[in-house]
Order: sequence, then C-alpha cells, then structure tokens
Amino acid sequence: MIATIEDAIIARIQAANAATPGLGYTLAEVASYGGELDDELGKVVRKFPAVWVTFGGTGKPKPLGTSRSKWLTPATFVVMVGARNVRGERSTRHGLTVGGVVKEVGAYQMLEDIGLLLINNDLGLAGVGHFKPGATRTLYNTKLNNQAVAVFAREWHTEFVETEPRVPIDPTDPMWLKLGINYYLKPGDDVADAADLTTLR
Repeated sequence: MIATIEDAIIARIQAANAATPGLGYTLAEVASYGGELDDELGKVVRKFPAVWVTFGGTGKPKPLGTSRSKWLTPATFVVMVGARNVRGERSTRHGLTVGGVVKEVGAYQMLEDIGLLLINNDLGLAGVGHFKPGATRTLYNTKLNNQAVAVFAREWHTEFVETEPRVPIDPTDPMWLKLGINYYLKPGDDVADAADLTTLR
C-alpha cells in the first residue's frame, strides 16, 4: 500500500504537469526520491524545477473493530520541491509572474500548487484517507555558482487500512486442534476482558 500511495501522488502531479493549461509552468522532473540531493548539487539543479516524492514513515496502527483483522495505519509522505534562479535567492522562492502568467516558477508557488492537488484528496485509492498538510522545512536556500537554489520539503499525512490475509484452514494441521478467542469489551483497550479456548477434536 505504501508503494501504491507514493505512485499515486507522483501520478497526480505528473498529470497536472502534462495537462493544458495545467500548472501554468513545466516541471522538468517529477519522480520518486532516489537520493538526488545527496549527489553533487550542481548536477541536480539542471533538473530544476523538480518535484520528488518519498515515504516518511508510519505511526502506531489502531484496530478497526473487535476482530482485529483490520488496522488503521497513519502514514506520512514527503514532497520535495526544487527551484533555481539567476536573479537571486528571493527569486528562487517567489519566482516571477507577469500579468498573471508565471514566467519563472518559485518554490513557494510549487508548494502551493501541490497543496491544491493533494489536500483533502484520497487519490481515488480504496481504504486511504484524505491527505492533510503537515510541516514544511527548508532543505536548501543558497547560492551555487551564478544562480540561487531553493529546496523545500513538505509532509503530507494520511492513513490506510491493513487487512489480515485470509489463510486457508487445513483440518489436519495440529495448529487447528484448538481455537482461542479473546473478547475486548472496552473500546481502545488492548487488554482482553475475557477469553475462550475450544478443543476442536
């Protein structure tokens, strides 16, 4: 599910990038993050303006219902945007818009546009919650040779349902000679209030 969600975020941004009028500017790259910012920055900025998506981690899953066969898992994804501009550091963030037309896109505009694509959107995925915006942080805001570079990362929060796989029952398997059932009577309490153990044969 994690890979499915990441791919859906990328596809959503790629679709907007390819559409007409779309974003109002063209992103040179929209991809899964593969450590690009760990490489030589001078080579990476040639792909700007760029967007990368990566998985940020999960929180503690919560059971759905008393059967505990389904769990709701909170998850965080991170979208990174990178812009460059020869005009200076401010221009990498603010960009240049003339008469309502984006001439040079800035990192702030990219963050805002991606927000419009993701906020309250479940990307059409069953069992996935609507995306909620999270913290934004600066990764780079610096000068490189004769141009300025800005890279920001923003967290996006959702949740997805994990379902216990159904395993066919083999009646000859000794594991199935006894059946144990725990009863959870208090919602949100992980302690079994009662239990039954039944011998099948």
